[in-house]
Amino acid sequence: MIRLPKKRILINTLAMSAIQPSLQSLSQQLNLNDHDLQFFNDWMTAKKMSESAFPFLKLVKTDTDLSLWIKGLYHCSLLNLTFSETLQTMELFTDLLLMGHNEILFEKSQNRDQWKNHLHQLRYPMTAEVDQQLKHKLENLPWPVGAKIKFERRGDRAGVEVKMFISSSADLTKAISSLERVKENL
Repeated sequence: MIRLPKKRILINTLAMSAIQPSLQSLSQQLNLNDHDLQFFNDWMTAKKMSESAFPFLKLVKTDTDLSLWIKGLYHCSLLNLTFSETLQTMELFTDLLLMGHNEILFEKSQNRDQWKNHLHQLRYPMTAEVDQQLKHKLENLPWPVGAKIKFERRGDRAGVEVKMFISSSADLTKAISSLERVKENL
């Protein structure tokens, strides 16, 4: 049995009886050694995780789902997600657990962006497909030379962010005419 250090960490601050046995079983399931468990604890301390950060954890009812949830949180630590990235990811993760997904949640989880995109595609399959098509269409439009184009979704809206450097009125005129061509191709 692994003994957890008494620090200001999520494990202790959650103060939920179900969490402690799950962390111990997690350390056994994942074959975590003391060093790995200490890394996990230190990451949670550094990110200032607390029970109040995870109100959606109360929705997780079964021991299996709780073990998967904690495994997901551990995976966030391995990817060194920020506090807000962890909250967003674990909220999405919880939704997927409640929808009945399980180990499929950890596919394509080698890096943070790939894993977050995978979870998003599992949760919103239709939106993800439409976004891919829109992204492809928008990125292939005749944007002004030197413009930086970035596709993104902001809530219910998807579009592109366009960044341009304009240093003269001639540059501005060229950019406007190029944007007019983009508008015609939409």
